[in-house]
Amino acid sequence: MTDTEIDVHTITPEPVTAEAFAPFGEVVSLDDTPKLPIDLYNGRNAIHGPVVLQADERPEFILFRVGYRGGDIRYMERHHGMTQTFIPLNGDPFVSVVAPPDAPLVDDFPAFSAIRAFLVPGDVILNIHRGTWHEPPFPTKDGQKFFITSTPGVTGGLQSAVDGNGEVHKLDVDKRNPVYRTGKRLRVAMP
Repeated sequence: MTDTEIDVHTITPEPVTAEAFAPFGEVVSLDDTPKLPIDLYNGRNAIHGPVVLQADERPEFILFRVGYRGGDIRYMERHHGMTQTFIPLNGDPFVSVVAPPDAPLVDDFPAFSAIRAFLVPGDVILNIHRGTWHEPPFPTKDGQKFFITSTPGVTGGLQSAVDGNGEVHKLDVDKRNPVYRTGKRLRVAMP
């Protein structure tokens, strides 16, 4: 079967809100994260939080620069040993594709009906729950940069080569290929 003969399931992004994103994680923004009663500079600062990073291993950060890659979803991955935070650095919006940790599996892949996409402003951070299925952020511009929380298990797993099925199952990385698992392509409609 050629790529043109494979069925394509397309997901349209919706604007991110704390309520809509709650099954997948937290939206971290001045509007959605509680303001703390800290005033050290006579009202000239606002401190919001806390946002908690959970990790079974030593937390670390990775810098992710990504070229515009269109809307093809090559993988859905998850990490059980940590929450993961995506911090945009350019100020440009991005698209986040996620499925909840308890998403039903069809052909050992998150059910397409459980996968959602969100358009995220460039000044908003996402902190996803442990086990949330996700793709790395989809940039809306070429060369966007993100600061991403990781652990040695995630960073090491991501450095592993994909197997013959186009997947990675190493350390704390469970990265699954929709075409291999379902016989269908998965896309997000990019803005």
